Amino acid sequence: MKLTRISMAVASLCAVSATPSFALTANQYTNTSEFSGDTMNIRASGATAVDPGFFASALRLCLSTGPGNTIHRYSISNNSVLFCNIDTTKVTPRSGATKLAVYKYSQGGSGGGVQNVNNATSIPFIDLSKLTANCASATVTASQDLDGTNPLPSFVDTLCTGTFNNTANTSNAVSYIGISDVEPQFFGNSSGFNNLKSEALVSVIFGVPVTKNIYEILQAQQSKTVGSLTEANMPSLSQAQLTSLYTQEGQTWSALLGQDTGLADDTVYVARRVSTSGTQKSFEAVIAKTPNSTAGAARQCYSGTDLFVSGPNAADNTAANTLCDGSNLVVNNSGSNQVLTCMNKHQEGARAAVGVLSTEYKQVAGGSIRFVKINGVAPTYAGVASGQYTQYTDVSLNTRIGSTLPTASALGYAAYLTAFKNGFANPATVEVINGSNQTFGPSGLVALDALNATVPVADYAGTTARNPWSRLVGGTDLNNCQSGKAAAF
Repeated sequence: MKLTRISMAVASLCAVSATPSFALTANQYTNTSEFSGDTMNIRASGATAVDPGFFASALRLCLSTGPGNTIHRYSISNNSVLFCNIDTTKVTPRSGATKLAVYKYSQGGSGGGVQNVNNATSIPFIDLSKLTANCASATVTASQDLDGTNPLPSFVDTLCTGTFNNTANTSNAVSYIGISDVEPQFFGNSSGFNNLKSEALVSVIFGVPVTKNIYEILQAQQSKTVGSLTEANMPSLSQAQLTSLYTQEGQTWSALLGQDTGLADDTVYVARRVSTSGTQKSFEAVIAKTPNSTAGAARQCYSGTDLFVSGPNAADNTAANTLCDGSNLVVNNSGSNQVLTCMNKHQEGARAAVGVLSTEYKQVAGGSIRFVKINGVAPTYAGVASGQYTQYTDVSLNTRIGSTLPTASALGYAAYLTAFKNGFANPATVEVINGSNQTFGPSGLVALDALNATVPVADYAGTTARNPWSRLVGGTDLNNCQSGKAAAF
């Protein structure tokens, strides 16, 4: 995939400013207020499952070559900002802006992309003006390649220590863009989403991750090549087994699988997400098939069935490391990074765990997690396109409406949203965002055919990142409780 395919996906716009000549690091942020200065601030909150795609879409709008065009990302746990010079052929900035700061507050997951935006809640975003003085203890890694294949520009990644809301590195601001793995109705009653405009953005494929130890035990039991990461050697769990894993605390892997695993600690450990998480909502709705864990939520796909198991909350990686030491059978993790941390901890402790993740997170040979098939079908483009793998949701893009909460009047947001939505609607761009394939095939995000002005001829083979099925009711209203149906209905 080449960068020219990205430029085809987003309409080119006229350049309006010259490129600054300095090296663009946090100390070059000089705004005196949110919309006063040479940096266009774009603030978003919500789903961690689409964080790789969110930052990939932001990278496409950055200049990456020439003097002073080094791109930087600063992160504290689930709180990040990407800082760069604007590529004005991709997006028109507000007047006077030559730099772009794209913030993503992912603490709490998708719920933060609903209530925070709906209620104009001030939340602790990273403050670039504070980082130079207060982010001294940091891990800096140059030339990070977000997608693994290098069509997107690289960036310098700085991981600051401390908590996500540490006032030394953050300042409160309002989020204008929310992203949730499912629509806002899953997160409470109408008072929590009555100021929002919600649109389908893209489909995200979810997969069932297990620790490497139980994955290889499953491979042996199912006569697969142990250690192989190919689709042919990918073991499978049934729907009944998955519902059992996510609803029955204290069971053993041997009892569930009907064969002795040989594990010294045979207990099933679960690394789930907090109830405000869209990933958690997605697993409840399309994988575990359990009731919505948010009390009073307007949307329930299932009722009268067993609840998803629950445990103590892990707000950050430090808490996940502490809580996932074997003393808790279930841990509710704030973000996907905490799920990974938790599962790594269990693998290191020779305990076998199952988690909740989207397939945007790559399994690697040296890693601790592995995705399994569901009912014999792998979580790939082909699995979704054929209609056999139904464990995906249509992501909701939530923006503010009304006389007091209009996104359109926030300087620079209208142009940014257009570029953002156009990128996700194009399968060529989505493939760039997904980057290298999973070891078992292409996966991650898939563009929704239903969002095209003219619905294309369906590709049921999954040769590209397209989803020919839609969860839109009547072609417009998003309802992830609805089974996928043909986009051209």
